[in-house]
Amino acid sequence: MYSLSTLNEVFEPGYFPTLVYSAKQEYGKQRHDRPMHKHDSLCELLLCYRGFGTYQVESHSYTIQRGSVIFGNVGELHEVVSDYETEIGTYCFGIQNVYFRGLPLNTLIPEGSSHVRNSGSLFPLFESMCEQVDRLYAGNVQERLTAQLMLGSLVLLAHRLPDEPRPRGSVTNSQLAIRAKEYIDAHYTEDITLESISEALGCSVPYLSHVFKDVSGYSPIQYVIRRRIGLAQTWLISSDLSATQIAIMVGYDNTNYFNTLFKRTVGVSPIQYRKQYLESLRGKRDQK
Repeated sequence: MYSLSTLNEVFEPGYFPTLVYSAKQEYGKQRHDRPMHKHDSLCELLLCYRGFGTYQVESHSYTIQRGSVIFGNVGELHEVVSDYETEIGTYCFGIQNVYFRGLPLNTLIPEGSSHVRNSGSLFPLFESMCEQVDRLYAGNVQERLTAQLMLGSLVLLAHRLPDEPRPRGSVTNSQLAIRAKEYIDAHYTEDITLESISEALGCSVPYLSHVFKDVSGYSPIQYVIRRRIGLAQTWLISSDLSATQIAIMVGYDNTNYFNTLFKRTVGVSPIQYRKQYLESLRGKRDQK
């Protein structure tokens, strides 16, 4: 029989994973990208149940497929991208109060370990648990409590998956690209240009553009746009602010231009995105 003292051997006293939201992304639907974004008050655990794609987190890129368990620690920039024009199938859980002994709050895996791990023979169990958590979380009080307890078991099960070698991302081999990314991450909602970035880093525009795209797959300005759209999506999900208000907050004073960039990047307008996402969301809207 497990006691509270046993629980405290795994988690810091008084802490247990709390499900904030659950979202199932249906495989095969029209693809709507969720560009680079982060969560400052929670972590995320995902399971890919069908399809192929890429998980980009900070400076690392991972291939994901059926059976991949995906970890996102608090504060980490990340995005999931399908390899096709339709959505990859995932379960996504936003979680707070995860406090493993020896790790910071809302950190699922230690620094330096792999963000994607293969569930292997445990995939049927993972898929069944994810389906049950997502379904029960939309139910009555008792069902929601069951979902919370199952979520705790799911976190423990995922945490125990064997670590795997991290991919050698080319971003880590270029100090200039890392410095450029850090500068953009700190200033992307401001009036930022390719010239201002290169001036801040003390290099030429052509050289910066070449290096950054070579190691990230995006030009510096494309990365700025993806960061802004990613932040806009977070505000659309988490608030009732208008598209005009959000456009200004992420760095655009022209709402029509913002709407154009948003639809080009995501596939739908900002308001359509809010409506579609909230229809599939279970739990709290706050994803900041």
